[in-house]
Amino acid sequence: MINWERATFGIWASGLSVGEGFAADDRWAIVEDPYEHLFMPIPLSTDGQYDPKADHASLAQTLFFADCLAFDHDCPTTVLPYRPDTPPPYEAIGHWREWEDRGRYYRDTLAAAVEHAHALRYTDGLTLRYAPEGDPLTRFEDRFEGQQEALSLYTAAIRQVDFLSEYLGLYRVLEWPRKDNGKKFIEANLDELRDYDFGSLWMCEPASPLNQTEVPIDVFATLRERALGRIEALRTADIGIPEHLYALRNGLAHGKQDLILNDLGPSVDAVAADLPVVKLLARMAVEKG
Repeated sequence: MINWERATFGIWASGLSVGEGFAADDRWAIVEDPYEHLFMPIPLSTDGQYDPKADHASLAQTLFFADCLAFDHDCPTTVLPYRPDTPPPYEAIGHWREWEDRGRYYRDTLAAAVEHAHALRYTDGLTLRYAPEGDPLTRFEDRFEGQQEALSLYTAAIRQVDFLSEYLGLYRVLEWPRKDNGKKFIEANLDELRDYDFGSLWMCEPASPLNQTEVPIDVFATLRERALGRIEALRTADIGIPEHLYALRNGLAHGKQDLILNDLGPSVDAVAADLPVVKLLARMAVEKG
C-alpha cells in the first residue's frame, strides 16, 4: 500500500487522464493519488511492485516526468507541492489582508493557469498515449537523453496563455540544436515534416446522449494538415519560410523595428497561422536534436 504521507510533489495535467497509470523507465509507476488528484511518480522495486522503503521522486525527477507528459501530449503541465499547506516560494504584493489559505490558493492558482492554457487549445480532453506496461514511449530517460534542455524549452512554451509567447518559446527550441538563429534547422527539416512520424494523439469528446457519432480527432495529424497548408501558401507567395519564421521571432523578441504586438487581430492571426509549422518543427528538434 502506498504511503502518501511521504509524497512531496505531484504533477497536474489539465485535460489528460492517466486512467490506471503506467510504468516509466522500469523504476517508476505514474499513478493518480486519491486525495489531491495529482499524477504521482511512485518508486518500484526490481519485481515491479511498490517499494515502501524507497524515497519518493525528487523535485528534479518529478519535473522531468511532467515535461515528458507535457511533450508527448502537447498538454501543459505543472508540478505542485503535494501538501496543500505549502506556502508559495515568493511573497505577493498586497495589502495587510492575508490569504485565508496561502498554500491552497497558490496550488489552485497554478492548476487553474494550466487549465486555461489547455482550454485555449483544445475543446476536450486528451487520451493517454502510453500502454500500462512495456511501452517504448515511457522509456523517458533513453528517449530524451541529452535533450532535456530542448524538452524543457518546449514544455515552457506550451504553458503560455498568449499565442505570441508560445511562438517565441517554440522558436527557441529551433535555435537549440545548432545554437544559432534556427534558420538552418528549419531549412534542413521543413520538407521532412510531411512524412515525419509524430505518432498519434487522440482528443475524445465525452460521451453524451447528444453526441454519439463524434469520432476521435488525431491532434498531430490535424497540426500536420494545417502546417502543410501554411507551407504551401507561403511557397505559392514566393516567401522564404526560414527567413519568414525568423522575422516573426525577431518581431516578438526585440524592441527595435517591425515589432509584433498583441492587437487581438491581424498580428495574432498571422502568428497563429505559422504556429503549427513551428510547433511540429520544434517537436522534431526535441526528438532528433
